[in-house]
Amino acid sequence: MIPESCSFAYNGSQCPLPPQFIIEIIDEGDVNNNNKFMIGLTCLDHKTVLEKKFLLLQANNVVPTGKIVLTPIKVIHTDCIKGNLEDEEEVKLKRLLE
Repeated sequence: MIPESCSFAYNGSQCPLPPQFIIEIIDEGDVNNNNKFMIGLTCLDHKTVLEKKFLLLQANNVVPTGKIVLTPIKVIHTDCIKGNLEDEEEVKLKRLLE
């Protein structure tokens, strides 16, 4: 699960927009690029601002050095399974129809 809003905040006010990108740092010392560190989430409106902010934080040794990567978030919709009697009956019915 990821937070429901962008990581950008200004004067104590959090951006209410949903995140569209995961902001990660790739460890440059890892030749296989397996070490990624998620440092935030951003909406399209704050993408450039947050990228610049994290570059500044890297320059001040506040966050680890490495390549900053913004990966688009892929939305996946699923049916919620609660494990109750109704779900069990639905599974049995689908098996009978197959």
